[in-house]
Amino acid sequence: MAKELMNEAERFLLKNWTEARLLEESMDGVRTKYKELFQKIIDAVQAAHAELDGCVIYATQFWGKGTIGLARKSWPDGDSNDPPGFWVGNIRLEVLTSDEGEQPYACTYIPDRVVRKLDLDVSDVTSQLAAAAKKLLSQEQWSKVDSSAGQLYFAAPTKTELLDLLADGDGQKFVERFESLFDVMAQFVPVLDKLLQQANK
Repeated sequence: MAKELMNEAERFLLKNWTEARLLEESMDGVRTKYKELFQKIIDAVQAAHAELDGCVIYATQFWGKGTIGLARKSWPDGDSNDPPGFWVGNIRLEVLTSDEGEQPYACTYIPDRVVRKLDLDVSDVTSQLAAAAKKLLSQEQWSKVDSSAGQLYFAAPTKTELLDLLADGDGQKFVERFESLFDVMAQFVPVLDKLLQQANK
């Protein structure tokens, strides 16, 4: 028996092509607006923290789960597509709207290649980050931090929270939520400066 050209879902689309095309165009519009919001987040954070002069936005690309990162270009690989710095992940719309999608995360991030390049001791990096967090964060904030494997993971907004903020008004509350999250992480710029300064020796 010959294999059918179209599966059931594709046959449904053919029968409802005009409506499906309108929906496709609307989804593209939502993705465009979503990506523009992340540029606003970058602009707002960099206005408050000029030292974070490097950034990457992968909010809508289908090959990933959605990430946004801020870094210093003076850090090793700071102008790469995967720089050390402060990242929020699992933010692509397909992840946020899926029951199976993982919750967003926020973290300090030093790529393995930078760890190797600088010959950093991961346990020492973890200890220094945790020690700094205890000093810089409130007790409540510290209680929600996970320090492991050379990174700090901060309390991040949930999928539900982000979707609610995204659907509310002009998107400014969504931008402000990310601003506040990066404000917390930006306190650790001097800590990463110290850890990564070996690159300049």
